[in-house]
Amino acid sequence: MLFSIAPMLIAQLAVPPSAAPVPTPAAVTLWAGAQEVTGSRKIPVIGTVKTRNLSWFIAEKRATKDGFELVQRPCGVSFDSVMGVQVQIDPKAVQSVPPATLRFTNEPDGSFGARAATSGWDAADHDGDGKPGITVSVKAALCGGALQVASQTSTSARLRMVGAALEGVVKVQVKQEILGAEGLCLKKAAEDSDEALTGWVRLVPAEPTATCQTWTGARWPALKRDTPR
Repeated sequence: MLFSIAPMLIAQLAVPPSAAPVPTPAAVTLWAGAQEVTGSRKIPVIGTVKTRNLSWFIAEKRATKDGFELVQRPCGVSFDSVMGVQVQIDPKAVQSVPPATLRFTNEPDGSFGARAATSGWDAADHDGDGKPGITVSVKAALCGGALQVASQTSTSARLRMVGAALEGVVKVQVKQEILGAEGLCLKKAAEDSDEALTGWVRLVPAEPTATCQTWTGARWPALKRDTPR
């Protein structure tokens, strides 16, 4: 280490203080994003059914030397009803999930690609309800109640500039662990899962002061016009 440090010190001393380069922090811009993914899941007796969920988020975009990174903070998520079963997560619980960081690099075709990045939450009480993980509400005629869930997600994406927006495709692998369940029926029916999902993602520039509460429902700016709410 001494051999490498000494030349560095000599070089620094040879430069007048006024000429020393001053690092410029990368500019950070705020974006509103939305993502819709679909997949399939096997349900005992019934068989394989299609699943769809829509999520929305606020992202900080920061330039890097070979592209940019997005730090995504989730705002909400909705799930399609499957065979009369409706799953819901309280927005406050969603917003307690740690942010996810995706690093995009410039691709030769002009797009931006992000390799698989891991995010999610563990068995800690993230939503502050005194129970492990995050609580998910399951509404069903015969087998409803509350589930406590831990989740790990691997996400890869490819984006392009479309006007002022960033649009593209996303691949998601979601592994969920059931930490607890309410009621005998749900305890028997709920099980860990590993699901592959694909879909679209879209981001649009937002005001620097924008938050998850700035827009609601159908007014979320990154949603496609034909997206079912």
